[in-house]
Amino acid sequence: AAVCQLLGGTIHQIEYAAEMGLEHHLGLTCDPMMGLVQIPCIERNAMASMRALDHAVFSMMSDGRHKVSFDSVVDVMMETGQALPSLYRETSKGGLALLDRNQN
Repeated sequence: AAVCQLLGGTIHQIEYAAEMGLEHHLGLTCDPMMGLVQIPCIERNAMASMRALDHAVFSMMSDGRHKVSFDSVVDVMMETGQALPSLYRETSKGGLALLDRNQN
């Protein structure tokens, strides 16, 4: 959304970029291996930064009208986070956190 604003996007295009940025990350787990945030968190953030640029460009090619509002995505993100089992909330009790990183 910030990139869209810097590129001169309208308020509707900026909202669209922000909405896409959140919408496409709903339900992701936070399950760092061996308690280290490198896998998958830092890697995921690097990928998200590239996608943010894509969202800005995509929204700039539109008139900014879209079906899902930013506020709706924020509400759903809260609901999803509350429903997510604690195993996947940076507790290192589930998901990738259970894998042995030395395993080949």
